[in-house]
Amino acid sequence: MLSLKDKVTGLMVFFLITASQVGVGVLGFQSIINKYAGNDAWLSVIVAGLMVNVLIWVMYRMLKNDETGDIISIHNVTYGNWLGAFFTILFVLYLVLLAIVVLQTYAEIIQVWMFPHLNIWAFLLLLLPLIYYTISDQFRIVVGVCFLGVVYPASLIFTMIFPLQYADMNHIMPVMDHTLIEIVQSSKLAIFSFMGFSTLLVYYPFIREADKSQKYAHYGNFYTTILYVLLCVVTFLYYNQSELTDVIWPTLGLWKIIELPFMERFEYFGIATLFFSTLPNVVLYLWAATRVVHRTFGFAHKRIALILLGIVFIVSFFIEGREEINFLNDTAAQIGFVFLFIYIPLLFVLNYIKRKVQKK
Repeated sequence: MLSLKDKVTGLMVFFLITASQVGVGVLGFQSIINKYAGNDAWLSVIVAGLMVNVLIWVMYRMLKNDETGDIISIHNVTYGNWLGAFFTILFVLYLVLLAIVVLQTYAEIIQVWMFPHLNIWAFLLLLLPLIYYTISDQFRIVVGVCFLGVVYPASLIFTMIFPLQYADMNHIMPVMDHTLIEIVQSSKLAIFSFMGFSTLLVYYPFIREADKSQKYAHYGNFYTTILYVLLCVVTFLYYNQSELTDVIWPTLGLWKIIELPFMERFEYFGIATLFFSTLPNVVLYLWAATRVVHRTFGFAHKRIALILLGIVFIVSFFIEGREEINFLNDTAAQIGFVFLFIYIPLLFVLNYIKRKVQKK
């Protein structure tokens, strides 16, 4: 049973949702989502944000109706203990995969832009002790990391002013030049940048008066959506569509043009600052995975954290090069889309039916 000191206020849900959605993806999502909708892809981001808001509502409906208020309990009520445990373990694997994707992508950016001879395993060897310290103790430490991960990098928003001096309105005109189907197809690609909010299914019991915190979850998602739309529009004003297809990390290209008297390579500062956005992603995924295993099987929390970090470290030896990281990102995006837009609505319906039957 969780005590009051283990819980955080509902306002912190804003930072938890935002921190889970904003990360290393801000560097390159623009060149991915324009695949179908082209210069109208910024509309796809709005559609993706609206769809995520619906899913947040669905999750809160399930969590409010559950006695314990987490995905483990929902699975057990819906499927029974054994089958519920099976689906819960699949959820753990999904969370660990997302953590690996974020770490590998950020490590690759550091390797390409800053330290070409950096070994990713060596980078992880330095980073994993910090992650272990964060996820092995109280949830409040995780929340503190997420709070800093939203507040500190927020200053980078002002860097979007610099590329506007080279903006060309013809790059995004005419508006609504693509079909609704193409915009929805691009929104499917944009969803990958929002996926972290699924950790709500785990930390919900750690929120005081959790049923009243839903509005902060929607506010957090709204903030993320506005941030992505702003970044997307500025990128499309700076690059034309033919240029954007050849650029892997458009945001770094925007930062390269920034000239300051005291800083020659601003993109280095940007990459370093984004560490404070990347760390909350990884911490939330791995803390949630650790918590789920602990709740399901009763193993010691710290021991599970060590095992999961060991898995993340070992996997890093088998992932090399841009193609493998791209494959990892694409796989995680497809699994995440199925989990969020097929499995979660299906679980909501099954759970609702099961509870109605039990009441009768």
